[in-house]
Amino acid sequence: MAKPIRIDKASSTREPIWLRLLPVLVCLAVAALVALVFLRSVDLKPKVSENFFFSKNDPQVRADNQISKTFPETTEIDLTVTGDIASSTYADRIRELSDAVSKVPGVTDVIALGRKPGPKDLEEALKSRLWTDVLIARDRKSTDVIATVKDNVGPTTINGLQAVQRKFDRPGFVVMISGLPYVTELISRSLASDLRTFSLVALAVFGVVLLVIFRSLWILLGTFVACAVSSAATLIVTQSIHIPIGPVTANLSTMVFVMTLSPMVFLTFNWQRIREQQNSAGQAAVWSAVKETVAPSFWSAACMLLGFISLVLVPSTPLKHLGTGGAVGAAMAFASAYSLYPWFLALASPPQAKLQWTKAFASGLRSFFSEPHGLVVAGLAVFAVVAAIGLPRLNTDPPLFAYFKPGTDVRRGLEAVDRSGGSSPLKLEVEDRNGAELNNSDGYKRLWDLQHALEKDPAVGKVMSLPVMVSEIRRHWLSMFLSTKKEVGILEEKKHGDVAQQFLTPDHKRALFLLRMRETVRSAPREDVIHRLERAVQHEGFRPLLVGGEYSLLAQMGRLITSSIVSGSLILIGIFTVMGYLFSRSLRVAAAMLVTLVMIPVVVRGYIAYLGMPLDFLTSAAANLDLGMGVDAMIYLTMLAKRENADLGSWKPWSKACSHLWRPIGTNLLVICCGFGIFLLSNFPPTLRFGVFVIFGSATAASAALFMFPWLASFSIHRKKGVEVKELKAA
Repeated sequence: MAKPIRIDKASSTREPIWLRLLPVLVCLAVAALVALVFLRSVDLKPKVSENFFFSKNDPQVRADNQISKTFPETTEIDLTVTGDIASSTYADRIRELSDAVSKVPGVTDVIALGRKPGPKDLEEALKSRLWTDVLIARDRKSTDVIATVKDNVGPTTINGLQAVQRKFDRPGFVVMISGLPYVTELISRSLASDLRTFSLVALAVFGVVLLVIFRSLWILLGTFVACAVSSAATLIVTQSIHIPIGPVTANLSTMVFVMTLSPMVFLTFNWQRIREQQNSAGQAAVWSAVKETVAPSFWSAACMLLGFISLVLVPSTPLKHLGTGGAVGAAMAFASAYSLYPWFLALASPPQAKLQWTKAFASGLRSFFSEPHGLVVAGLAVFAVVAAIGLPRLNTDPPLFAYFKPGTDVRRGLEAVDRSGGSSPLKLEVEDRNGAELNNSDGYKRLWDLQHALEKDPAVGKVMSLPVMVSEIRRHWLSMFLSTKKEVGILEEKKHGDVAQQFLTPDHKRALFLLRMRETVRSAPREDVIHRLERAVQHEGFRPLLVGGEYSLLAQMGRLITSSIVSGSLILIGIFTVMGYLFSRSLRVAAAMLVTLVMIPVVVRGYIAYLGMPLDFLTSAAANLDLGMGVDAMIYLTMLAKRENADLGSWKPWSKACSHLWRPIGTNLLVICCGFGIFLLSNFPPTLRFGVFVIFGSATAASAALFMFPWLASFSIHRKKGVEVKELKAA
C-alpha cells in the first residue's frame, strides 16, 4: 500500500512548511508553463514521407529526383479487386467501384476496366499488352482500379478510399488498397496511435513500479514532473528548429524519459543510504546525495550527448534529426533531473522498516554482488561468441510487409498487389551503349529485348516501358503505314497526353523502364537484385545511368542501417571509452569498458538475428539506448569505486561499488523493462520490435556492467592476489 504524503518531522521543526513547499510549487508552475507551450506548439502527428528513411535533399534521393525531373510521373493508389473477373457481375461492380473512387476528394483520374481511357471490357484488355500489364493480374484472379491522386495526398483522400473499400468489399469481390501514399499514411497513423496510447500506458506502469519500490508519492510526483518537463521541452526545442516527429524520432520522448529517470533512480538510492548512514534528513540528505551523484550523472549525460551528436555524421536527414533531438534530450534530462527532482525528494520520507525476509534477501544479494564471479563472466563471454556467430543472419533489408501485422488490410493489400505483378516500384534510366537514338525500328527491337530480359528476372513482376506503349498503337491496322519514329511522335503529342515523355527523353537517347518488384519471392538483398538487373541492362547493349524508385530507396535504407550499426556503434563505443578514460584516468578501466561495450550490441543483435526479427528503420534507433544504459551503469560504478579506493586495479573498490549499486542498476532495469514491455502489445510490428530491442538490450547492459566490467577492470590483480577475495569475505 502506498505511503501517504507527509512532511518529514525531523526537518519541519527547523523551517516553516510553506518555505519547504515553495520550491515544489515553483517546479509545478514551471511544469505547467512547459505543458502550456507544449500544447500550443508541438504537433504530435508523425510525418512519414514517401522516401521513408530519407529527406528529399539526401544524396540517396538525388537519383530518384533527377529521374522524376526527366520523366514526369503521377502519384497513384491501387485498388486490387479479387473475384471472378470474367463474370458480368464483376464487370458491373468494377464500373460502380471506379465511379465511386473518382468522386473521392484528391483523386484526379481513374483507370479501370470499362472506363475510358481504359479498355471497354476484359476481352479487349486481354488483347492488349498494355492493358494486360496495367490492369490484369498474372494469375487472372484480380484486376486493378488505379486512382491518380494529387501530390502530398492527405488523410482525407485515404479516408475516402477506405470508405469506398468498406462499401464494396464483400465475398467474391474483395477490395484491397495499396500504393505508397496509402502505406505511408497508415505508418503515420500507427506511429501516432502508439505514441499516444503506449506512452500513456507506459507512464502508468513506470509510476506503479516506482511507487512499489520507493513507496513515496513525493518521489513519484517529482519523477513524473522531471521526466515530463524534459520530454516536453525536448519536443518544443526540436520542433522550433524544424525537426518534426518522424518514423525515427517517434520514440524520442520515451528515450528522453528514460534518460531522465536513470540519474533520479541513482540519486534516490544514494539519498536513502545517506539518511541511514549519516542520520540526516530533509534538504541536508538530499544535497549530500546530489553532490555524490551529480558527477557520474554529468559524465553519463556527456557520453549520451556526444553519442547522439555522432548521428549527425550519418547521410540521412531523419537520423540527423534523431541525433540533434537526442543531444537536446540528453541536456534536458540532466538539467531537469537535478533542477526539479531534488526539491520533491527533500519532502519525501524513507519507506517504513523492511520485513525480516526482505532484509535477509537484500543482504544476500549485496553479498553476492560484492564478490567476483568468473563463471558468470565466462558464461557471458560464451553467450557473446554464440551471438557473434548469428550476426551474419541479421536482416537489415526486410520486405515492406514486415512493417505491418499479418492479417491487417494494408498487409493483405500489399501481398495481393505483389502477387499480381509486384508491389515496389524500381526505375531504371538507360541509354544505348553507343549513344544511338531509340525512336527507330532497331532501337524499338532492342528495347523489347531488354524488356523481355528484365521480365525473366524472378524478382521482377511487371515492366512498363516505351515498347509496351508503342505496342498499343500497333494494334490499329493503320500502324502498318507508320514508321517507328512516327509512332513515337504520336505518343509525344499533347492530345495523347505526352505519354512518350514518361519513358523517352526529347532527344530520344535515354529511356526509362518502370519495374514493379516482387517482395514475396525475394531471397537476396535488394541491392544484389538491382546489381543483377544492371548486368542484364549491360548485356543487352545498354548502359544504366540512374536507378531510383522506392525499391532502390529501401535498398539504400538497408545498406545505411547496416553501416550505421557498424560505424555508429563503433563511434559510440569509441566516444564512451575515451570518456571512460577521462573520468577514471585508468587504461585498465577504459579497456574493460571497451570490451564490455562491444559485447552489448553483439549480443543484442546476434540473438535478434537468431529470432528472425528484422532490424528496420525504427528499431535501429534503439542502439543508443542499450549502449547508453551500459555506459551509464559503468560510470556510476567507476566513480563510486574511485571514492572508495584510488587503486582501481584491485577488487576491493569494485566490491564496494557493486554491493551498493546493484539496487539502482537493477531498479533502473526493472522500470525500463516494465515500461517498454507495453510496446510488445503494439499492432505496429516496428514498435513491438523496438520494445523487444530495448528490453533485451537493457538486460544485457545491466548484466555486463555488474559482472563483466568490474571483473575485467581488476582481472590482472585477481591473478596476482588470489587471497584478496577471501579477505573480502572475511571482512
